[in-house]
Amino acid sequence: MNSNPGFNSLPVFINKNGGNADKVIAALSSVSNVTVNILDVDELNAAVQKAVDKGLPRIVVAGGDGTLSLAAVIVVDSNTELAIIPGGTLNHFAKRLNIPLDIDEALQLALNGQAQPTSFAMVNQQLFLNTSSVGAYVHFVKSREKLERHLPYLTASFIAAVRRLINFRRVSVHINDTKFLTPLVFIGVGERQLKLPDVGQNKRGGKQGLHFIVLRCSTRIAALTVAAQAMFRGVNPLSREQQLDNAVVERIEVNVRSRNKWLTVAVDGELVKLKSPLKYAFYQQGLNVVSLLEKDIES
Repeated sequence: MNSNPGFNSLPVFINKNGGNADKVIAALSSVSNVTVNILDVDELNAAVQKAVDKGLPRIVVAGGDGTLSLAAVIVVDSNTELAIIPGGTLNHFAKRLNIPLDIDEALQLALNGQAQPTSFAMVNQQLFLNTSSVGAYVHFVKSREKLERHLPYLTASFIAAVRRLINFRRVSVHINDTKFLTPLVFIGVGERQLKLPDVGQNKRGGKQGLHFIVLRCSTRIAALTVAAQAMFRGVNPLSREQQLDNAVVERIEVNVRSRNKWLTVAVDGELVKLKSPLKYAFYQQGLNVVSLLEKDIES
């Protein structure tokens, strides 16, 4: 594999706890002009910060969406380009940027590809690359993380989803000037699909901005009905206007009625504590990521 001659020694930071860390390390063993750093998350953040402070033109980070989001926080608004090797379970960010999931192909792109301005979002000074949500998904993640101590990821996810339907909850929110009582507020970077089987995924050629989706399922029965329609009848429940509100916007403010000042918010699959109101903003500039353009894919 040929590395980019424009970089004398390109640093590669690998989250050693990533699911495919061993495979990435093995793939890099025969690559010249790279410096491999195998680190835990805290060490990785410190190393990325040091690389940015030195003004390195490009770094490579291998890990899942959570790891990439943490690296992006450091790289944003700097002169350092971010290249990535997908190493997570879902790899939403890599898919959004058409980055190959194959390690060798992703590494080749990281070493030789071109960086492009990449959109991202902020919520109360917290950067995210893919999605943020309030409500049901937060409780789902909490349940799944507990179950994952004893069960495989997919099994834990299924049981956690069933528990969320059984223990149905709604949150009271004001979005801009409109009040909602809803089980879920979802906000994605870029327009999302509202049709099965790709519901929630980035829409190719979609609008730029924050796509907010608010479900109107007011009871457990309504939520179960939507889930059953989607799973067993092939119905696209989110295409029915009476069951959601959605729009693509540049900025949005979400006020969540809660007894606590601090809210648990899902950000790129991780849970963080933020204060209400949640002020979301969309950005198109400031983060340069090595990725494939549509014309490169077609060719």
